[in-house]
Amino acid sequence: MQIRSLFSKMFGNDENVIPPQKSSEFVLLDGNKAVFTKYNGDFKNDADIRACVDAIARNGAKMHPKHIRNFADKFENLTGNLYNLLAKRPNELQNAFQFYYQVISNLELYNNSFVYIQRDKDLKVTGLYPLDFSEGRLYEYQNKIWIKFKFGRSKERFVPYDSCIHLTRFTSDNGLLGGSTEPIIKTLSIKHVLDEGIVNAIKTTQSIRGVLKSTKAMLKPDDVKKMRDQFVKDFIDSSNKSGIGGLDATTEFSPVKIEPTTANESQIKSIDSKILSYFGINDNIIQSKYSEDEWNAFYESVLEPIGLQMSLEFTNKIFTPTEKHFGNQIVFESNRLQYVSNNTKINLLRYANNIMTVNELREVFNLAPREDGDVIMQDLNHIDSTIANDYQLDNTNENGDEEDEGKGN
Repeated sequence: MQIRSLFSKMFGNDENVIPPQKSSEFVLLDGNKAVFTKYNGDFKNDADIRACVDAIARNGAKMHPKHIRNFADKFENLTGNLYNLLAKRPNELQNAFQFYYQVISNLELYNNSFVYIQRDKDLKVTGLYPLDFSEGRLYEYQNKIWIKFKFGRSKERFVPYDSCIHLTRFTSDNGLLGGSTEPIIKTLSIKHVLDEGIVNAIKTTQSIRGVLKSTKAMLKPDDVKKMRDQFVKDFIDSSNKSGIGGLDATTEFSPVKIEPTTANESQIKSIDSKILSYFGINDNIIQSKYSEDEWNAFYESVLEPIGLQMSLEFTNKIFTPTEKHFGNQIVFESNRLQYVSNNTKINLLRYANNIMTVNELREVFNLAPREDGDVIMQDLNHIDSTIANDYQLDNTNENGDEEDEGKGN
């Protein structure tokens, strides 16, 4: 019932979807039909993969969306219903942070992330839903591209491609979908073998292995087996926690020393390095002990491209051509200055007061804005170019001659 209710909430109760017999699968430039799945292996449950994805998603989800309009030399920050939807609660199930965390996580895990744009009868955006599907196929119908999403085992829905925000990573050969996850799957398969080898090595060194020898002459095979089974029962399978065993004079146990071979440190580091390189981050970012320079590099190489792609895709899919013509845009911003050192913040306060408002400077120090803070404090070493001539004329006498600075009264 919960799945059915959520499905109906997202797509409505209208079951009038495109009949498959009236549509044809869309053929991409490489000649293949577009079929994509979200779950290619269980790599999303790997601890290292999850740590990398979490580091990117939790920082990327802090980017702040804005609805702006820049038209005819007039710039506006709009705070209407669309802004509230983007910045506060994209749907009734998620707040903005949870929503963007899931969107970015899907992008990093599967190299494709889809968001369904829900609209009312007047085409007004009423909700944004990240799609957690099991399979998708592209179709062509009436000169438009559609996506047939499959949810679970039975639920299916045809959705216009232009009604879905689609983010990609590692562009594939067809140019439309994200790249394959095969490279990270191969790396993780090697990592799995190394991890299993370490586990088996620990189990091997903790078990008793050896040869049990009896001094009794010529025991029957059944008696040898019985003697072995009794030894195993007494010293291996039992709850003997003392680690001390006893044998009589007729029985001798000769241990066999086994030294299992495991991956060395350089091999493990090589695998870890490949995983980090795949996501473009390092250990300091994951463990939140980065320096100012490391954070800036992470922001510019990982977070900023995600923010740029989201800005372009949200703008293109949410607004009509007319709305875009009149300057409507969605932009995602992140205040990098919140993560710089205190010395950098102090220097910024000292030298940037001519280009930043009081409230912008207060935001750097995580201070609340002031009612009169949307002004730029300008010192006497900087002058507005529009009044520069008037300022210079104030230093001339009535005859138009410059006053002698060294002349007294």
